[in-house]
Parts: sequence; C-alpha cells; structure tokens
Amino acid sequence: MDYPPPADPGRLDLARRRFLDGEPLPAGLLPRSIALSWERSRAVGVRPWDRRFVSELIPRVGLSEADRRLSSCAKPEIERLWRVFGGQAWTLFCVNTAGVIVHAQHAAEPSPLQVLQAGRRVHEAEIGTTAPSCTLAEGQPAVVWGAQHYLSEFERFFCVSVPVHGVDGALIGALDITGIGERNHRAVLEQLCMAAMATENRLYASLADCRILGLQHDPRLIGTPLQGLLALDDDGRIRAVNRTARRLLGLENASGLGRHWTGCFERDPLSDACRQAPALTRLTDGSCLYVHLLAPTAARAHALGVSSPAAPLGDDDALNRQFDAARKAFAAGLPLLLLGETGTGKEVFARALHEAWKPDAPFVAINCSAIPESLIEAELFGYSDGAFTGARKGGAKGRIEEADGGTLLLDEIGDMPAALQTRLLRVLQERRVSRLGSSDSVPLDVRIVSATHCDLPALMAERRFREDLYYRLNGMQLRLPALRDRQDFDHLVAALLRRHGGGRLSPESRQLLRAQAWPGNIRQLEQTLRLAVVLSGQGEEIGPEHLPELRLGEAPPSSLKEVERQAIQAELRARRGNIAATASALGISRTTLYKRLKQGLG
Repeated sequence: MDYPPPADPGRLDLARRRFLDGEPLPAGLLPRSIALSWERSRAVGVRPWDRRFVSELIPRVGLSEADRRLSSCAKPEIERLWRVFGGQAWTLFCVNTAGVIVHAQHAAEPSPLQVLQAGRRVHEAEIGTTAPSCTLAEGQPAVVWGAQHYLSEFERFFCVSVPVHGVDGALIGALDITGIGERNHRAVLEQLCMAAMATENRLYASLADCRILGLQHDPRLIGTPLQGLLALDDDGRIRAVNRTARRLLGLENASGLGRHWTGCFERDPLSDACRQAPALTRLTDGSCLYVHLLAPTAARAHALGVSSPAAPLGDDDALNRQFDAARKAFAAGLPLLLLGETGTGKEVFARALHEAWKPDAPFVAINCSAIPESLIEAELFGYSDGAFTGARKGGAKGRIEEADGGTLLLDEIGDMPAALQTRLLRVLQERRVSRLGSSDSVPLDVRIVSATHCDLPALMAERRFREDLYYRLNGMQLRLPALRDRQDFDHLVAALLRRHGGGRLSPESRQLLRAQAWPGNIRQLEQTLRLAVVLSGQGEEIGPEHLPELRLGEAPPSSLKEVERQAIQAELRARRGNIAATASALGISRTTLYKRLKQGLG
C-alpha cells in the first residue's frame, strides 16, 4: 500500500472548508482511513482551527502496569530509531490504545514537538486526525502528510505510525515518528515496522512459564526481529504466537491459541534436536520450517532478539561470572559501580541486571556528560511549578523520581558537577528526593548503577569527585573487559550479525576482524558489522571489500613500542591530558611518563 502526499493542497483546503459546512469529501481526495478520521473528528466536535496541541498531561503514576510493560519494550527500539533519525528533527513515541504516550524521545533543542512527552494524550477525539489516531482506529500502518491532518496547526508536520500487538494478537498501541516537512516515507515506514516487530517480540519476556520457539524458513533469521515466535505452556498448548509465526504456520488471527503443538508440527518441537540449534521440522501441511527451542536461561533474550540477561551480549566465562555475582549483589539492594573503556557495554550490562531483577519496573538511564550543566539539576531532580522562567506549569518529575520502584543508571558519573554530587549523596542517604524549587520531599525506592570510563580515585585525589559519594555508589565494583581481552569474539560477531539481518563472514573477513585493536570496543564492532551487512546485502557473504574502514585503516600495532604508544595516547585522552591520573592508570611514575612522551610515545 502506498501513502502519497496531497497532490493539490489548494483543492484540499477548499474541500476542508466545504466539509465543515456539512458537505461530503470528494471521492479519492484523501486516503480512506484519513477521510474516515476526518468524519469522526467532525462528529465529536473537533474544529480545524482549535489549538489543542497541549492537552491534558496524565501523571506517570497514572499509567497501568500494561502501559509500563509496553513502554519498557518499546524504549530500546525508540532509542535505536533515534540514532537513525534523531539528527533530522524527529520526535519518536509509543502510545497505548487510549492515545496516551507511554514513552517518547525528541531533540534537546527547543521544538514544538517537545510537547509530545510521556503522559501526553494524542487521541483523535481531542486533536483530530494524526497517523497514530488512524492506526489505533484501524490497526494498520498510517502516513499523514501536512494538510491531511485535521487541525490546521499540524499542517507543517509529517507523521508515520504502525500498530503494536500483544502476545494474544490484540492491538495494544502504536509507534509513531513525527517530523517537520516532507520525508522519505517508505524508508521511515520500513524502519518503524521493524521496530514494532521487535517491540512485540520483547513482550514475550512476560511469559516466564512458557517455552519459546523461534521459527523461520531461514535459520539465520532466528534471533532477529524477523523470526516467528511461538509460546507453549507445560501441556504443549499454544499460549502466544506473533504475527510472523501466524503467517508461517497458517494460523488466522488468534485462532491458534489453545491448540496443541500436534496441530502444527509432525514431531515434537521441544525435542533435543531443536534445543541445540535450529532444526528443520516438518509441519502438518507438509511444508518445513527451522525451529529452535530457546533455552530457559536465554528464552527471554532470544524472544526479544537481544542477548541473554545471564550473559549480556556474549559468552565470555569471566564476564558471566562477574554478571552472576553482580546479579546477587543487585538483588540484595547494593549499588553497583561499572568501570571500563567506552563501548564495552556498561549500559547493556546494567539493563541486563535490571531485567534479571525486575523486568516490569522502570529502567531510567541518564548520561551525566551529555546534559548541559545548567540543565542537569532539573533533569535529575525535577522541578516544581514556577521554579524558574519557562518551567512547565505544575512542574515535572526528574529522572530519579521516574526511576522509583526500578533502576537508575548514572552513566559517566565521573562527569557530574561537584554541586550535584552533594545533592545526589543526600538523596542516596535519605532515600528521599526534593524537586528544584520545592522544600517538600517524596520517598524513593530505587536501585543505583553507576558507570564511568574515568579513574575515580584520581578524580578524588584532585578533589573533583566526592570521596563519600564514591563509597556510597561503590557497593560492588566491576570492571568490564575490553573487546580485545574477551574470549568470545566469534560469538559476539555472530550475535551482532543476527541482530542486523544476518550475513556470513568470509575467512579473509574474519581474519581481518580478529586483527583489529578495536579501541571503540563492542560499539565499534557493531557499527562495522552493521555497515558490512548493508554493503553486502542481508544474508550474503561479507568479504574484505565490505569492511572499508578496516581495509583502509591503520594496520594493527607491529611492535611493542607501538602498543605502548597507543596505550599512552588512549589513557591521556580518557583522562583529558591529566599526567598524574594517566601515570597512575598505566602503573608508572609521572617521571617515567614524561620520559615516554619526550621519546615520542605519546
């Protein structure tokens, strides 16, 4: 189905005025779903000239448990799409069936789209025709261009929306991307549909009492958002089936729920053959599919198309032992401090800990180095009504308060301004938080994970980080290994390739990947493989020609001096040129470091 923009905006404007006088819309002027939305909007009394963009703000605590689950499942996909579209002045959000935004992300720069925040209602009965209103009404993707919106104040916007279904097949919400001006709607729609599939797959995490089967014609697609998912209960009956699995198994809508597996498969899909790896399995109609029974410890992760909480993105024995110990400490309420180079997966590790502890609770991550110092206090602690010029009426919760009942990740904690360190320490000691401009405080129940690539003891020695805060955050300290020190490189490569659509490495490509130093760690590896999949074509062999940055980049260090030079440069960058901190991190004296620098090794 195509979604063309209005061919004649002038004709559409004339038709709108006549429509308000009670005349019918000319046939074919608007797509059917948009025309029906206009009629519903008129019927409930919405007028095109109404200024309704700022509607009722529902408090976060008013969202249901199902809304919180939808939010937690949609958030990773919204964040992924934000990395793709964020530079183009987009706003991305997820709504429930009542039209209430449960999660949103938009640019930090002032924009009229900033009003689209969690808790904001964007229901058709209040703001007329939009892409999410059409999707919620008909359960189908929708694209609404400029003047196709019912309210004139939306005429500069372009929005795309796709439905999100629950494990029972029922519509539970929609994902939306809204921007200013016209865009390539086909590319946006394709990305959004993939995000909706991944969001739906994540919902299978709530089926803890079921065994999850991954299904596909191509075994390389199992473990990706393109896989079919089937949940069987202890009696072997279907408890849940996603859209892809319904298509693969020939099940219409939710009619397969309650059916025994013998109604679909000729042999037991829970057999040992399907446990080890995707196994070709015959269906009762004579066709074949690859079926993989996801192991209990990894079922949630594979259902989501991400790594297992028991082994966050990898199979490194040392890292998994760290995770097991951290999981016990975290469950007992101890704060955790994650150390490691940039790109080693500290947020992935923290999110996996949270998922293993309380997956339905909020997980709030804030990067202390990415927020301007003038804004970080209001961002962290919130503010009351009238706290400062431009403050939202009624005030707003801070990120700490949003994490109540769940987990707060303080990323790059070493970059937190000194004044806020004092205030954060007080919150951690008293387990209460006060909004900026208010003397009232509210109780707080939150687990804390802090992360940094900085040398905090060195910062303490320079009086740039509070010693008492350090010990308050350091209930248990873990240093995540750099990619070059991990034992599961091939496992990581395979997992990342599955995540981004599949692909086979040629022997030359695998050797080239193994030869790299990977200063950007997993983040750099993922971007490299993502580009390789795009250049080679999904599912095709990846050769050295598909790894241009590595092929054209610098060769690996060829001598001990070069290794030493790179190590000194990396530590100097990480510590912003601080000689004392760099020497301490390298385990040498400042005098020795100065000598190395004079020798050209830095």
